Order: sequence, then structure tokens, then C-alpha cells
Amino acid sequence: MSPTVPTPIDETIRTVAAIPSQSGAAGAPLTAGEFAVVVAVTGAGLAILGGIVAYVYRSSDERVDRVADALGGELPAPTDAPIREDADVPTAAHLHEVATDADGDPVYVPVIRVPLATDDPGIDGVYRHTADAAAALHEEFDDAHVRGYDVEFGLDDSSLGGVGRTVKRVAVTPELAERLRDPGYDHRDLRADVAAGDDGDPGVPPVDWGEALNYGTGDGSAAAGAAATTAAT
Repeated sequence: MSPTVPTPIDETIRTVAAIPSQSGAAGAPLTAGEFAVVVAVTGAGLAILGGIVAYVYRSSDERVDRVADALGGELPAPTDAPIREDADVPTAAHLHEVATDADGDPVYVPVIRVPLATDDPGIDGVYRHTADAAAALHEEFDDAHVRGYDVEFGLDDSSLGGVGRTVKRVAVTPELAERLRDPGYDHRDLRADVAAGDDGDPGVPPVDWGEALNYGTGDGSAAAGAAATTAAT
């Protein structure tokens, strides 16, 4: 089941930065008849998607901006998980504050969404993209308190205005992202470690090809508090 556009924002979880693209508003895919208001920090814009209007707000977090810029056009092109032609890459990048640690500092989940040109991608290609995106996010957020890095994949299944209806997700812990700095550790190692560490709880990374979470409605909030101490250490 795909995530839906957030309704009223849960007070314990907020989107602190969001970067929309021409092909989608940050936060969740749109479906017919929905009107999205995406909450972020500053700046405003307007996107029109297949006749649907979405008010969007530009990011004020330079770290998220830099990751989006670095990944634009630079992701690998595996044949089993091809990038959607003419789509913005990434289609969305956003930063969620999901908890606070024992010292009162925010705990974040940075999110990158990759648009795929297939509804049935190969897992090897998925993890090639995941490794690149997680490594780029970790370079920017390794000094922050991070619960996990979410790499979302918009599948090309009866899309509306270039926005896939189904979004899947791989969640990588900061510890696994750190290992990507080792030249001997590649996407295949990451895949094995994510799969081994996935305990079936979608709110606790690592997550191996699970459903995307809608943080605006509090998905994963129960796990956020439990993960906060771990994320901060």
C-alpha cells in the first residue's frame, strides 16, 4: 500500500525541510483528486501535476540541498533498475525531525526519492542506487543525530503526472552508511547487512525493500523514541 499525502501533522514529527521537483511534491505521492500542502521551513512555490495543484515550500536546509544537487544525474544506471527518462533525480529530498535525544537535540531522518522506469526493479540495481544515496546523505549528516537514511523508490506503475503511485523504501542505519566509506564494502555488502538487520518493524532501520513511511502522519513515531538514544550514540 502506497503512502498518502499527509493530513494534519503529528506534533511529535515534523518535516523541517523539503525540496519538491517538477515531477512531484515532497512527502508522499499524489493520487487523483488530492490537494497537497507540504509543510517545510521557508520559501514557496507552485507545482502543477496532471491538473492537480500542489503548494510546495523550498528547503532551507543546505545539507539536503547539497545531497539533491550531488545526486542529480549522477546515480548509476543499472539495467535492472533504470532511472525514469526525463525525470528529476531525485524527485524529492526532505528532512524529518522524528524525535529528540536525551540531551534535547533533534533526531532526523533524511529522505531521498529515486524515480524508476519499472514497476519491478532488480534488487541489485536497487542497492546500487541505495548505496550511492546513503553515502551522499551520510557525508552531510554524519555529525547530526540520525535515526536512519531513507532511500525511496518511485515505481513506474500507472503514474499520474510523472509521480509513481507506489513508493518502496530501503532504510540504512548511520553505522551501515559509515561502512560505505570503506572501498572494500559495496552495494552487495550493504544489501546483505540490511537484510540481516531487518527485524520486520518498518519504523526501525535497517529496512529491506519495505513500504515508504509517511512521517507527516506519524508513521514510525512509536519507534522514534526507542531509536533516539541509539541514533545519538
